Amino acid sequence: MDYVVTAVLEPPVAVQGLDELQQQGVVALLDRRLALVEGVTGPDQADIDVLDFRISPGPARTTVELVLDAPSLVSAEWAAATVLDELLSEIDLLSGWSVAESKVRITEDEFNQSLAAADVRTPEDSSELELAVEEALGAAEPVVEARHWRETLLECAPRLRAFGPEAFAAPDVDESAARLAAGALIHAVWVVTDEIFYDELSLSINNATVDEAQGLLVLAELPPCYGARYDSAFARAFLLASAAVATRLSEPVWTPPRCVAEALALRLVVHEAQVLLDAAELLDWSQSTPIFARFAATAFGDTAHERLYEVDARLAEDAGNAELEAQLRERGIAFEQWFGARSGAPGLHPYLQFL
Repeated sequence: MDYVVTAVLEPPVAVQGLDELQQQGVVALLDRRLALVEGVTGPDQADIDVLDFRISPGPARTTVELVLDAPSLVSAEWAAATVLDELLSEIDLLSGWSVAESKVRITEDEFNQSLAAADVRTPEDSSELELAVEEALGAAEPVVEARHWRETLLECAPRLRAFGPEAFAAPDVDESAARLAAGALIHAVWVVTDEIFYDELSLSINNATVDEAQGLLVLAELPPCYGARYDSAFARAFLLASAAVATRLSEPVWTPPRCVAEALALRLVVHEAQVLLDAAELLDWSQSTPIFARFAATAFGDTAHERLYEVDARLAEDAGNAELEAQLRERGIAFEQWFGARSGAPGLHPYLQFL
C-alpha cells in the first residue's frame, strides 16, 4: 500500500531562523540525496520503496513529504524517519539537524475514496476527477505555482535588454515561450549568484575543493576535469566573472563573454533557466532546448569552453596529461587562462589579475 508520510526536520537549537538563501540551501542538499534513495529494508525484512518526495522549506523547520510503498502504516513512518535520519547524518552541512516528527498523512484507501467521491459520469466531468486527485495527494499547489512562475518570469523578461525576441527564434516558438525564456534567464542570474555565494562559504569553511566537498549547489556543475582547482579563492573570482557577464544581459548592447570563466558562468545561467522552466511546468526540457540553443548561438560567439566537458581526465591530479593540457592551452581554455581577457576584449576586474 502507498502512504504519504510528512516528516518535520528541525535545525539545531542555536539556529535562530533561516534566511531565504539558507532555506534553499537545505532544500538543495536534501533534494540531491533523496533523489538517489530507492528504498529501505524494514525491521521485518520487507522492502519499502521511496516513490516520490517533496521538500517545503521554512525559517524554523523544513517539511519533507515522502510517498512510500510499505506493508503497513507503522513501517511507512519508520522508513521515513530512518531514511531522513541517515541522510542528516551523512550531510555535514546539516550536522545537528533532526527529525522532529514523522507521520502518515494519507493512505491508498483514502486516496481511492477521494476518487470515488468525485462521482465522474461524463467526459465533461474530467476536471472534477482531476480536482479529486489533487485534493487527495495535496497536489493542487503546483498549478498555483505554475501560474505564479509564469507571471514572475514574464515580469522579469523586459530586464533582458541585451537581446530581443529574435535571440530565441527557434522553429515553432511563439512569443510567449520566448518571453518566458528571457524571464527565466534573468531569474536564473539571481539563483546562480546566490548559489555561488553559498558554495564559496562551504568551500571556505571546510578548506576544501569541489572534488572534496559535498552538497554544493552550482560549482560542481563546472567541468569536472579541473575540480581539484575549484577552491574558495576560485569561487570568489568566478563570482566576479559571473557578475560581469550577468550585468551585461541588462545592458542595451550585448558584449559576449570576455574570458572562459564568463562563458562558463553564462552556461550555468542558461542551464538554471531550463531547470526552472521545466520544474515550473512552463516549458519542458525538449521544448526549451532549441530555444536556448538559438540563444547560445547568438550570445556566446566562441564555444571553445564546451570542449572542457569532454575531458575525462582529472588534470590537476594526473601529471601524465601534459599533451592534453597543451591542447587546451592552445585553444585558450586551460585553467590558468580562464580569467584572462581574450584578444580584443576589454580589461577584466583587477581582482582577477592576482589569480
